[in-house]
Order: sequence, then C-alpha cells, then structure tokens
Amino acid sequence: MRKPRFLLPTALAGLAAVAATAQAQSPAPRWSSNTDYSTPGARDLPVTCRRGDVQPFEGKTMGEVFGGAWPQAPAATASHTPPKVISSGKVIPPRGLEGKPATVVVAVLVGADGKPLAAEAVCMSDGAFAIAAKRVLRNASFEPATIDGKPVTSVLAVPISFRPIRRGGGSGGDSGSGGGSQE
Repeated sequence: MRKPRFLLPTALAGLAAVAATAQAQSPAPRWSSNTDYSTPGARDLPVTCRRGDVQPFEGKTMGEVFGGAWPQAPAATASHTPPKVISSGKVIPPRGLEGKPATVVVAVLVGADGKPLAAEAVCMSDGAFAIAAKRVLRNASFEPATIDGKPVTSVLAVPISFRPIRRGGGSGGDSGSGGGSQE
C-alpha cells in the first residue's frame, strides 16, 4: 500500500505552528535593563546584558557591583514598588561621536531619599558612551523604591539611548548638541 505524500509537509507545518506559539508565549529574556531590583533577593541576580554588549561586570551580581553601599532588603514583604526616574539630565553623546548610535544600561543606586548614591554602566553597545550615559543620571531625581510602604535604598537599571541627530528640513528633530533618550 502506498503512503500519502502530504503527511510530512502537513506534520512539519503543524510542528512549526506549535514552535511559533511556544516562542510567542515564552517570557522576555531577563536582562538587567528589565529587572526589578527592589524585590527581595534581586541583589543576588547576575548582571545580564544582550549578546555583543560590553559587560564590565560580567559574572557579578548587582549586589557585588554596589557592595556594602546597598543594604539588604527584608526577606519577606507584603508589598513593594520599584524606584522610578522623575527627572534626569540631557542625553549628550561624547564629542566626536554625535552621529553614532549606542545604548548604555546604567545601574543607579537610589537612596531612600530619592537621590542617586552611585551609578555604574553595566551593559553597553559601545564603551565610549559610558561616562556620558552616567552623566545623564548623576543629578537625576528619583522616586525611591518602597517596601511595605517605607522608602528603601535600591537599584534601578536605566537604558540610555544615543541616537544620531537628524539634520535637514522637517520638524520634530533634535535641535540640541546631541540626540538620545532614556528608555
């Protein structure tokens, strides 16, 4: 008896559909830029960057990055809120690199008073942008993390994007000395 030939293509199409569904349902990768470091135990998570990024703290945890300056959070909590950026400085690329795009993730140790205590560039597409990215957050103001309603010292990882300045006609382009954003 001869087997129908259409079974293999049909089976492969079915497997592809199952794989696509599984991929669509899988959670986003956990990078430092999308990790809530105000949760208990988060200080022990490793710094994680996108493939190809410069990683000065590769293999280290965020707790190791900031050491004793970041006190331990209570192990069990009823509620918590992560810190947030309220205002920050202007994104200005390094001199001579105005036309080059780059992204830097800056981890900021935010005090219970909402002031930045320390900042480290933990992931970057180009190391030449690290100092400029930290400068954006040096004088920023933050809403501190809270645990059970009380402000606490915590870490916030903030991606800073440097984009080339658009020149020419039209409106909506950057008019300053550099383009960029805080994502």
